[in-house]
Amino acid sequence: MAVKIKLKRLGKIREPYYRIVVADARTKRDGRAIEEIGKYHPKAEPSLIEVDSARVQHWLSVGAQPTDPVRHLLTITGDWQKFKGLPGAEGTLKTVEQKAGKKDRYDALVKESLAAKETKETKAAAKPARSAPKKDQPKKEAAAEAKAGGDTADAPEAKAADAPEAKAGGSAADAPEAAAAEAADGGTGA
Repeated sequence: MAVKIKLKRLGKIREPYYRIVVADARTKRDGRAIEEIGKYHPKAEPSLIEVDSARVQHWLSVGAQPTDPVRHLLTITGDWQKFKGLPGAEGTLKTVEQKAGKKDRYDALVKESLAAKETKETKAAAKPARSAPKKDQPKKEAAAEAKAGGDTADAPEAKAADAPEAKAGGSAADAPEAAAAEAADGGTGA
């Protein structure tokens, strides 16, 4: 029986990943395998290649033939050079740097935020107090005009007093009585 070391494709469309398997040469690409001896994820950055080196050496020694893509992966990991007795058995496999644990990242963020807070406090203490905002000045001028006897129709207080009169149809003093009468009628306004 001819035995091959080949790739078995898994995953979604445009998101493939492979298992490196030992299978009969006559089986389908994704068919039944004798043994799984590794993984290959080409879309990861850098590509993930995990191979059980002892099992690869065993299968190569008993005559299993790797396909061209698998032979290339085995040269990257150094298993092919080890089997053939060539120099460079350490391979050129790139690995992902291990991420810091969640607790370590949290502690680092806490230290950064405390340092940022301290710098804000020192900057605030070093700056002199600001003068009053300029938005308040127009209100003061309008109030001064109303007291001085200027046009009361422009003053905000005069507009507020005119609104209930227009709504009730009478003077401002009649407004509460009109509201009470409307409530007694059942809110129909008649």
